[in-house]
Amino acid sequence: QVRKSIHKRYNDELGSLEWLDTPPTFPNTSKSSYYMYHIQTKNLLDRDKLAEYLRKNNIYCTFRYYPLHWVPYFKLKDLNLPNTEYAARHTLCIPLHQSLTDKEVSYIIKTIKNFKE
Repeated sequence: QVRKSIHKRYNDELGSLEWLDTPPTFPNTSKSSYYMYHIQTKNLLDRDKLAEYLRKNNIYCTFRYYPLHWVPYFKLKDLNLPNTEYAARHTLCIPLHQSLTDKEVSYIIKTIKNFKE
């Protein structure tokens, strides 16, 4: 329930930022483990700058799931996967775990909001 609550707070407080996208709402027919929370910057250059900004402000963030078709061993000639490539280039995972305090979540949200101010 803690992860679900943090996920909802992130959606509620970051969802109105014009420069990023939050995860889509889960349909009633599915259930999430709330394992991670990702944001996607709309501008390609913002993702890495945001990651650097968060790390400078002591907020851990990661890039996840490097596309297999970019790995030389699996590289397939002329493979075009625009959605996969968009996700790889624009997605950033921010903290989501049961040990986060309300104060820490507020700090993460405030720091992300301040990135574009």
